[in-house]
Amino acid sequence: MTAKKRKPTAVQLVIETIMSRIKEGRYIPGQYLIAGDLMEELKLSKAPVREAIHVLVGEGVIELLQNRSARIRSLSMDELIDFSEVWAAIGGVNVRLAADSMKLKANQARVKQALKPILESEKTKNGANYFAAVSNFHLILSEISGNTYITQMVNRSNFGHFYRHISGIYPGTHWRRHVDAFQKITVTILAGKGDTAERIYRKHMQWVIAHLKTAQGEPQGRLLVFTNFIRGFLVNLKPGLIQHDLIIINRLFC
Repeated sequence: MTAKKRKPTAVQLVIETIMSRIKEGRYIPGQYLIAGDLMEELKLSKAPVREAIHVLVGEGVIELLQNRSARIRSLSMDELIDFSEVWAAIGGVNVRLAADSMKLKANQARVKQALKPILESEKTKNGANYFAAVSNFHLILSEISGNTYITQMVNRSNFGHFYRHISGIYPGTHWRRHVDAFQKITVTILAGKGDTAERIYRKHMQWVIAHLKTAQGEPQGRLLVFTNFIRGFLVNLKPGLIQHDLIIINRLFC
């Protein structure tokens, strides 16, 4: 008998809503969160919204400013590199475990279906779509393997937050390399060759990390940080919220 899925608590609902909107691009780095808007949309009191924000502050997704406002935290290039190094290991385990569950045709069909949006993203050259597809690919694999810990990691904060940042420079001019890597990974998963799939994935991530490190001190790396900052600034064009940003702009560029 299948256990009923528990209804999320009010705090979990707020967290899931915020993280989902980050993945979808509705919330971008630097954007302020208006507690009142969340309370109204989700029909919740102030307490669970405030608690959820504090949870995400602890996870590094949201930052609290001196005027008590909250906004989606912008990640530095160092943080993007650090996350990539960690995810190279986690993602590698994820593809290996999924390969062990390929005897069921239903699982094979899910993996093939999950690959399609990654392939299609090359046609549109849309970085956000590509990373949303990759995120979903990892989620499907974790569900197939039944590893709840990896599923939680994919679903939660830093994975979507990372992708939302890095989509500004990736895949860039390297679409074919990224798509080819996931095609090879998928083929080996479907063949049940978990160790090979993990090796291919880790090798691909090593290339990504090397590329990020190269870009770190170059114009495209600085442009990524600047672009994320400006996008967040523009979406916050409310007199009571932008004073802090104006001070930072003055320090950085004046």
